[in-house]
Amino acid sequence: MSYQIPQLDGKDLELTLAIKNSHFIANLRHTVGRDEGDVHLKDMRKKYPDASHHCWAVVAAAPENSTFWGLSDAGEPSGTAGKPMLQVLSHCGIGEVSVVVCRYFGGTKLGAGGLVKAYSEAVKLVVEACPRKIKRQLSHIKLTCPYDLSGRIEHLCQKHEALIDERIYTDDLTLALVIPIENVSALKKDLGPMPLANILPTQDK
Repeated sequence: MSYQIPQLDGKDLELTLAIKNSHFIANLRHTVGRDEGDVHLKDMRKKYPDASHHCWAVVAAAPENSTFWGLSDAGEPSGTAGKPMLQVLSHCGIGEVSVVVCRYFGGTKLGAGGLVKAYSEAVKLVVEACPRKIKRQLSHIKLTCPYDLSGRIEHLCQKHEALIDERIYTDDLTLALVIPIENVSALKKDLGPMPLANILPTQDK
C-alpha cells in the first residue's frame, strides 16, 4: 500500500491564522509513530511556552490506520480543538503527520462554534501548504530461475519496479529483489508462463 507523507526534509511547516485578535500558530511535522508526536508537542511547548493552549492531532502511520491517531483539546472546551483538528488531518490523505496549534488568546471569546472553526481552519491552512511525496511499502523477495531465463526475468523486474539487491549464483540464479508490495501480484502473473521461475515467500517491510 502506498500513501502520501509530508516532504519537509526534517523541517517543520508553520503558519499563523488570526481571528478576533487570537493567533493560532499551526505547526506541521512529519511524524512516524506516536512517540514522535509526543516529541513534537514537547518541542512546541518549549518554542511557545506562553501560549494559552497547545492543542494537537496526529495521524502517525497510514491515513486509515486509526490505531495511530491521537488528539488533545489541551484545556480548550471539550471537542472544540483536538477533535476538529483530527477530523481535518485524518481526511486530508496524508499519513505520518502531526499538527500542533498554539493559541494566543486575544481577549475576545470565540464560543464553541468559533473555536471549532478556528482550529479546523488552522489545520487546513498548514495542510494545504504542505508539500507531499508518496511512500511506497516494499517487499523483500527472492526469485529463482534457470540462467537462460535471466534476461527475460531482469526485464520483468524493470517493468514492475523491482530493484535487484543481490544475485546469488548456484545451480540456478537467485535474485534478491526489493519491490513495491502492490506490484508483487503482477510480477507473479507475468512469471506464470515461465517454467522453473519461482518466487520464494515474501518479507514485507
